[in-house]
Amino acid sequence: MARRRRRLASRVRGYVRGFLAFLFSNVGVVVLVIAYTIGGAFMFQAIEGASEMERVSNMTRERDNTAQYLWQNVTLTLNLFNETALKERISIELLNYQRKIVFAVRRGWDGGISSRQWSFSSAFLYSMTVITTIGYGHLSPRTSWGKIVTIFYALLGMPLFLLYLSNVGDLLANWFKCIYALVCMCRGCPGFTRRRVVHFRSQLELSDVESIERPAGWRQEYSGSEITPEPIPYVPQHRPDPRRDYFRSISLPQPSRNPRPDPIRGWSEPLPRPGSVSSDFTYVTFDVQTITVPISACVAFMVGYLIFGSMLFGMWEKWDKLDGAYFCFISLSSIGFGDFVPGERVYTPRIETSFIVCSLYLMLGMALVAMCFNLMQEQVLHYYACLKRVIKRIYRCKR
Repeated sequence: MARRRRRLASRVRGYVRGFLAFLFSNVGVVVLVIAYTIGGAFMFQAIEGASEMERVSNMTRERDNTAQYLWQNVTLTLNLFNETALKERISIELLNYQRKIVFAVRRGWDGGISSRQWSFSSAFLYSMTVITTIGYGHLSPRTSWGKIVTIFYALLGMPLFLLYLSNVGDLLANWFKCIYALVCMCRGCPGFTRRRVVHFRSQLELSDVESIERPAGWRQEYSGSEITPEPIPYVPQHRPDPRRDYFRSISLPQPSRNPRPDPIRGWSEPLPRPGSVSSDFTYVTFDVQTITVPISACVAFMVGYLIFGSMLFGMWEKWDKLDGAYFCFISLSSIGFGDFVPGERVYTPRIETSFIVCSLYLMLGMALVAMCFNLMQEQVLHYYACLKRVIKRIYRCKR
């Protein structure tokens, strides 16, 4: 019996660890964000939707009561020929009714005769704008419970969405760098590997010539030169060379079958065996982390995504191209003025395809913006490293 309990407890712990590992993976984070937003939509619809129905019914009852009171207690009671008394009594009742309308509007009543603000679509859009910090302001909680739930919902949802941006942004950045390397840098071309090996070999030879430690091959090749005398042999101390270790690590045996590209770790392909290239360099791979995407490519990608969104929303919401691009930029940058919000499709009881595409556009767009910022940051760091090396060389030459 004790063994069965231990086995059951170990299985439960294994299931829990696997479930947590899935939740914090890339796919799990996306699923968790979508599920969290859908759950928030149902929750806010239940809280604010019921209150909205109550406000609508109360205002309908107040309007009917006011009209009935004016008919029975003013029109039928007072003398219709006494214009002053009639206007004074009607003004008093209308003023009371106006005060009730103002109070109801402040509590969230929009003057409609049915519940239309807190539909599932509008509640989903509200939940998404809360965790993404966009905050259009077209909807806001009016009840005390709605305000309290919004606070706790945002406290848990915003870190979750930041985790989503981090994971999905890094994943999209790796994919984008692989596509850029294969398409724009011709990493998949047959002659690229040979050019790369020749380039790195020349850099390695140049580094060996400039270094204090002279290899035996250099001593044999340049021993009879008229320009450079033969160096005095000595026993140098061992100094690690990262480029030489890199080439030693990539010197692998020739594979027996055709290699395949890996979009995450890089492209690998067997090298031809020309006479000018040493047989040590038989297999070369490239790492995704060593690839830098130009800032211009990131900016062009973001501009293209904004143009696509402006065309999409211009077709659905009847906006012009400028208003559509303005709405996309304000939304993706999480500014969210609220002057342009998806229109009547949000407030309909049924869920339309255009609203689902709009939500996916915003969620994917913010991840793409995070991806572009990540790539531009890597490019800036690459420029800084290059500038630092140039300054070091200039300082070394002056010495």
